[in-house]
Formats: sequence, C-alpha cells, structure tokens
Amino acid sequence: MRVYWILPNRDQSDEVLASDGQTLLPLRQILDPKLRPDGFSPGVPTELLEKCAPRGYAGILFAQRFPGVNGDKELFSVSSTAGLDSSGRVVHIGLLFVLEPGERPIFELPYSGLSQEDKASASALIHRLTSAGSRDPWVQSVRDLLALPSDAGPATNVALDRSVVQFHSPYVLGAGGLTKKAASRMKWLKAGLIVLIVLVVACVWLSAHAADCSMALSGATHLRHPSDWTGVLT
Repeated sequence: MRVYWILPNRDQSDEVLASDGQTLLPLRQILDPKLRPDGFSPGVPTELLEKCAPRGYAGILFAQRFPGVNGDKELFSVSSTAGLDSSGRVVHIGLLFVLEPGERPIFELPYSGLSQEDKASASALIHRLTSAGSRDPWVQSVRDLLALPSDAGPATNVALDRSVVQFHSPYVLGAGGLTKKAASRMKWLKAGLIVLIVLVVACVWLSAHAADCSMALSGATHLRHPSDWTGVLT
C-alpha cells in the first residue's frame, strides 16, 4: 500500500502538490494524468459544494474507488474541505491510496512535514476518519463505500449528477442532507403508498356516491311512468 496527502492548492496554481508526510512532490508524479481514471477528483466536487450551504462545507467528505487501475491495483481517495484561500475559494485536503489486491486503507499517514496550516487540516481529517461514530453520516458513507465489493466498479460515497463516469454510489445528497439510497427509496415508497391509499378511498367514495345518484334517478324515473298515475286518474 502506498498513501499520500493531496494538499490544498492555496495558491491556485496549475500544480497540485502531494506528500508522503515528509516530502513534497507534484501529484502528477504519483498519478500520471495520462493514466488517471476518468472521473477522478483530487478534491470535493463543485456540485457537492453547490448542494451544501457554506456552513456545511466543513462536514463534507468525498470518497471514491477505482478498482483495476494499472493492472490489479485499486485507487481509493477521501477528501474534505480545508478552508479558503486568500481569494475566498474553497481548498481541499485528501488522502490518496494505491492499494494492492486485498488491501484496505489505513488512516495513519503522518503529517509532520506539512505546513502548520495543512497540519491542522490533516489532523482533523485523520481524527474524524478514525474516531467518528455512526452518528456522522459522512464518515459512515466512506465506510459503506469501502464495504462495497470490488466488482461494483468505479464508485463514490455520494452520487454525482454531473460526472463523466457512471459511479455506483450508496448515498445521495439533497436538501435534507446526506441520505442512504435504501432509506431514500423507502421514503418514496411510503409517499407512494399514502397517495395510493388516498386514491383508493377517493374511488370508493366516488363509486358509492355514483350508486346513490343512480338509485335516486331510477326512483324518479319510476314515479314519472304513466302507469304510476292510473289510480289517481280513476
């Protein structure tokens, strides 16, 4: 297993830097852009930021898996926001793993060689991934992504609508926050069931009302028949 920090691009330069915890080097030396999987993101995708209010940026974790990279290796990364640069743009910090068959990420990469600002972001990310309980849905989404079988293909913890790749994703992000897809489908099923019940009740009421009207009309027609007046006329 090889693991690196993907560092915040605070200068908004063309070169994204990475580190093994001690030494800085360009990310392209670790992951050749020509061999980089389609859909790979070195940070939190813009569409996830757009779906969250700025106050929710710090809570976002974006993870992705690419099995079968460069043979039988697997690429795994997890990113979070790391504040703003001098121009007010959101910057990101992440962990990039190059895994051999059967390996799983271990979130224990040192960060003593990083800048003081990056050390704080790195420490917060490591602490969150290793200490957060199930009450943190973002961390749980990363764990659920790791639990997916490799044959699921490229996958992300959160569904992306604008990605160039069709990812398998166990969670969706909406107005109500992060939701597991199974739970999301259950909400739609419950809503559909309620609508169905309302329609059935309405149909029963309409049928009963139509039957009453039919009986009333039948009775009125019977009274107007000439034979009904025979006794009166004689």
